[in-house]
Amino acid sequence: MGDPYEGFVQDIQSSFHAARSLCDTFQRDGSTREELATTLKSLRQDFAEVRQTVRAVEQSGPARFGLSVADLERRKAFVNASERELGRLERVLERDDGALDARPATSLAWEQEQQQLLLANQDQALNQIGSSLTTLRSQAQLIGTEADEHAVMLHELDADVDRAQTNLQGAIRRMDRFVARADARLGGWCVWILIGILLLLLLAVLLL
Repeated sequence: MGDPYEGFVQDIQSSFHAARSLCDTFQRDGSTREELATTLKSLRQDFAEVRQTVRAVEQSGPARFGLSVADLERRKAFVNASERELGRLERVLERDDGALDARPATSLAWEQEQQQLLLANQDQALNQIGSSLTTLRSQAQLIGTEADEHAVMLHELDADVDRAQTNLQGAIRRMDRFVARADARLGGWCVWILIGILLLLLLAVLLL
């Protein structure tokens, strides 16, 4: 009966060859991600069995299994080299997974930055609107104050006009009374003058 270790080694080497090919394709275009992940997972399970076998031989002694110390060292070297190669392939996949995970994070950070910039612009616009409203409110208050002052001035002007009109009407009434009295006195003098003229004419007629 042959050594089963040799069969494990052949299977692992064949799996490594397939994994390397898938890894090369994956690094070029990323099209073999799922297949590479499945192959590496299966390879990790097979490799765990080989490692346990080598550890059992080392613990029990190689002579018990018909092996020499050189055979054991060769198997341990194969296990160590295979483990390093498997780790390298897994890191390639993990590194790309990390890059994929980082892209959404970067996109999310960019979106958050854009949202913060948008909010900052909105805050600035709101502040400008608030400043404009404050200015308009101040101007409205100033206009209201000026309107109140103008209303007071118009009220005072109306009062002055009313007083002037009252004074003018009083002056007109006094003037009317004065003219009436003057007309009355002038009419009386005219009558006496006419009487005097008539008397003179009558006297002249009598003397002639």
